[in-house]
Amino acid sequence: MVESALIYANHPRLLMAFNRYNTAAEKPDKISAHLKNLAVLKAATLIECEFCMDIGSEYARATGCSDEQLLALPHARESGLFSDEELLVIELAAAASRTPPTVDDQLIAAARARFGDKGTFELCNIIAWENARARLNAALGIGAGGFSENRVCAIPERAARAGDAVQAAPIA
Repeated sequence: MVESALIYANHPRLLMAFNRYNTAAEKPDKISAHLKNLAVLKAATLIECEFCMDIGSEYARATGCSDEQLLALPHARESGLFSDEELLVIELAAAASRTPPTVDDQLIAAARARFGDKGTFELCNIIAWENARARLNAALGIGAGGFSENRVCAIPERAARAGDAVQAAPIA
């Protein structure tokens, strides 16, 4: 955490604006903290931001994700560990975080049917915000902050596709 705080502190005006927006974006309103944390973590695994996967795993765990779910995130549908609502959030986060994004009308319609217009906007907003945070952290070389130290941590999407070994320890 110290590394990221020191980097962000280099520009106090942007740091204050970042913190204000972050607080507003993360506040649960139409979407639960659990679903927001799941969406954020899924986005982080696609972008492969070590800091975001580390802290995101801890936040997801704090709002109800099991270690098994954290490890199964790359193969959520096949795992059978997630509810239909969680799968919808995971799929939307993945589609919105790809380059280029692959969100289609059917996926947005499903989100609107489940979460309404305001909830869908809130969900898309937190996913987009995580994309910005994760890409900024990755560009600045901010690594894991020790949030999930000695615990299971979500793994990058690419590592899961390549079949890399999954360890029960964080990426830190």
